[in-house]
Amino acid sequence: MSHQNAHWKGLIAFPVLLLLLLGMLTCPASALEKVGTTSIQVLKIPVGVRGVGMGNAQVAACRDASSVFWNPAGLVYLERAKGEHYEAVLGQINMPADIQLNTFVIARKFGVQAASLHIINLYTGDMKVRTYYRPEGTGENFNAYDFIIGGSYARLLTDRFSLGANLRYLRSGLENSTYNGLSLDLGTLYQTGLRSLMIGMAIQNLGPNVTYSGSYFDYRNQTKSGGLFERGYEDAALPTMFRLGVSANLFEMVKAHPGDKHDAIVSVEMNHPNDNRERLNIGGEYIWNKVLALRLGGKFAYDTESFSAGLGLKIPMGRDYRLTFDYAYSYFGDITAAVEEFSMQPHRFSLGFAW
Repeated sequence: MSHQNAHWKGLIAFPVLLLLLLGMLTCPASALEKVGTTSIQVLKIPVGVRGVGMGNAQVAACRDASSVFWNPAGLVYLERAKGEHYEAVLGQINMPADIQLNTFVIARKFGVQAASLHIINLYTGDMKVRTYYRPEGTGENFNAYDFIIGGSYARLLTDRFSLGANLRYLRSGLENSTYNGLSLDLGTLYQTGLRSLMIGMAIQNLGPNVTYSGSYFDYRNQTKSGGLFERGYEDAALPTMFRLGVSANLFEMVKAHPGDKHDAIVSVEMNHPNDNRERLNIGGEYIWNKVLALRLGGKFAYDTESFSAGLGLKIPMGRDYRLTFDYAYSYFGDITAAVEEFSMQPHRFSLGFAW
């Protein structure tokens, strides 16, 4: 009886959440398009390497430790079906202007539950302090950073419906000004029963407005005597993101039987940030012999991004261990074209170990 009740709860909860999200996504674009009005921009940078290779279309396709970056409900689908399972992934992204962005995730699956700890760290090199009167620099330097540490929990509520959440501590600094706060992500995954079709939904970066400590001199309104006004920083919202998508095993959906060595996944996602218009992501992954993965993705209605590609390797190390390597490249239009050296463009790498 309890299993049947849980099954019906899952069937009821998913449509309700889906309707709520659809209502948010269908709000007039003019009311939500507020480019440049959100803070903690590192939260908008896609960092899951497999997902980036698939054009960010991951809300319904995530199945590994990097699910914490797309949809935490995907943590319950770590590969080992029974018993305990651990997976750790270290990621690195090349960013313009010598900015470094690194990530770390460790996840554990136990039965129908999963938990994870993850870190996102962005920092800049030294930059010159420039003032109104000394635009070439004062001889001093400063830097900026964003540090995020989060915990995740996911659970299968029924054999088809899973729910997951991230709770994150955010710390951001710019010279002597800092911010400390919390944010919340919620996600769901639902197996429709229509062959391999999955529906995923996530709401990311929910939390209070961001206000940095300290103050600054406002050079725009100097008094006639040359005096400056000292002002406190205004608050800004977190970059909240709504994601809704579907994914499926391509061969199962078309009833093809290419053999055990071939597999393919397709995924489509629509997302809506609270500071921009709706966007569409489409991605695919071909897997050969459960070892080599080739990925391709397209991004539509973005300001600069257009396509991405990537590859992955899963190398068995004995019966109970596995080493993984993932690479992704995302084209950023004028930003990519402005970097002459290919090695300095925004390549993404990750190295993982599962046991």
